[in-house]
Amino acid sequence: MKNTSRRNFIEKSLQVATAGTALTVMTQSNSEAAVPKALPIFSHHVFFWLKDSKDKKAYDQLLAGLKGLGKIEQIKQAHIGKASINDFDKPVTDASYTFSVLLLFASKEDEEKYLVHPLHKKFIEDHKHLWSKVVVYDSIAL
Repeated sequence: MKNTSRRNFIEKSLQVATAGTALTVMTQSNSEAAVPKALPIFSHHVFFWLKDSKDKKAYDQLLAGLKGLGKIEQIKQAHIGKASINDFDKPVTDASYTFSVLLLFASKEDEEKYLVHPLHKKFIEDHKHLWSKVVVYDSIAL
């Protein structure tokens, strides 16, 4: 086993703890220990309601379209989810939507590029007839 210093151990532990997330990076100067630093992450959270929630074909079509958005290079991470009515028993939880899409970007500017990207515009054009309502929540990390 390789001999490691306490500093190296802490650095590696922090890297492992943050692996797979684009939310932190390690910074280090010659005189400072590694400190997690938040990246300027911009989140774009979109909720979709199908016109007919029982229409399997529309459901599958919208899901395929949402998955296709992942090809857009500005997206750093994506999560597509659906409401799980059995798991939402809290009175403050809204489970009326069909799909939830959470997209993470390195910056607001990247999100703005995504909004005008040809694949995003095509997604809207090809699928807007399927939904009755769309709600968007955008936020920037503190």
